[in-house]
Amino acid sequence: MRLSRLSRVRKKARIEGRVCAYTGPMRRPFAAFGLALGLAVPASAQVNEYEARYGQTVEVSIDTLLSMPEQYLDKAVRTRGQLEMIPTGRGQTYGLRGSFGGYLYVYPRQEVTYEWEQGAKHWTGREVEVTGVVGKGVDQQTGQNIVYIGIWAFLAPPDEKKKGVTAPETTLEDLITRPDKFDGKTVSVRGQFRGENLFGDLPSSSRARSSDWVIKEDMFAAWVTGKKPKGAGWSLDASLKRDTGKWLQVMGRVRVANRVVTLEAVDITLSKAPGEAAAVEAKPEPTPPPPPRPRRPPMVAFSLPLDGEREVPRDTVFKIQFSRDMDEASLKDHVLFRYAGRTQPGDNALDAIRVSYDGGLRTLRIDPGDLLRPGRVVEVVLLPGIQDLDGVPLETRPGIKPGAAADVLRFQVLAPGLTGDAGR
Repeated sequence: MRLSRLSRVRKKARIEGRVCAYTGPMRRPFAAFGLALGLAVPASAQVNEYEARYGQTVEVSIDTLLSMPEQYLDKAVRTRGQLEMIPTGRGQTYGLRGSFGGYLYVYPRQEVTYEWEQGAKHWTGREVEVTGVVGKGVDQQTGQNIVYIGIWAFLAPPDEKKKGVTAPETTLEDLITRPDKFDGKTVSVRGQFRGENLFGDLPSSSRARSSDWVIKEDMFAAWVTGKKPKGAGWSLDASLKRDTGKWLQVMGRVRVANRVVTLEAVDITLSKAPGEAAAVEAKPEPTPPPPPRPRRPPMVAFSLPLDGEREVPRDTVFKIQFSRDMDEASLKDHVLFRYAGRTQPGDNALDAIRVSYDGGLRTLRIDPGDLLRPGRVVEVVLLPGIQDLDGVPLETRPGIKPGAAADVLRFQVLAPGLTGDAGR
């Protein structure tokens, strides 16, 4: 069977030892040309693994990386710049252009190649954000030193808003409670401006960029990225509480990670509060009231730490927030906290657990009452029988056998020697 040109290039690169997109640790120097390029957004567990290996991701400019690469070698960074094709002796590669004409060469990890190749060819000349590890190498064609970034994640340019193009309107409640339905789609939602998470509406660890800000309606909140909160004749400061409370209409593409929703904004306009908008649209003649909305079952809105977190401190107190006011009595004897799997030698009994419910915050609080065993996975199991104040039972998470549990959240306790354990 004849190999495609791309397959032959990849095979030749592996034979010659010039691999720049792979799943193992990044090594220097890179022989950087003639290689297959690509990127797919990894799962959160992979991102945690990368940051455990290369340190917490920091934001830095292209010019800083090109002028002082030694300060960032083998470290995780996030940067953005104009994407351009760079011709080489064996084809072409991609780079982000600096202000003074230099290039930061972009090489994707092997597991993210396909999506990068599919998208990058359409993004030349536009700003792209990439996240990865910095390295230095040599261009084998010219012998010149180069600076590169081996990326494991990227943010494509936002869809350009075209005149007359609209997006379907939805509510933040629908967006947050049914995120899988909207993931990857462009929608328009209304919410109150909450600044740069000035009121702690979302976990600070879920913020992707320092310029991101929050909109909220009722108890449902989402991040907004890609555009500042301003428009023709108005501008809001995300660092000032006095600018919060304004109602905004945000059109953007939905991105979901760990049950936290981010809108990649393409258009932002001032709006009115839901009550005011309804009054403006009201007709002079009374109309019959709409039929009551069907009761939507309550569900887990989000948790601290995040569900699936892999570096939970041993003394963590777990908090789980629901989308509805819950019947506190129904929580009694229906919340289990345990080590996952079979009991192992050295597991403590976890017999001092304290469970409480804050009705004002709709939050279940679980204090293990003891230090958790390092490296073990712990589970919060919400059993059938938990219901809200209207008597509607907690929604069963997809994939869980009905009747066995309504929801199961898992967390891994920080093991000694991991990066996150430093300084404890």
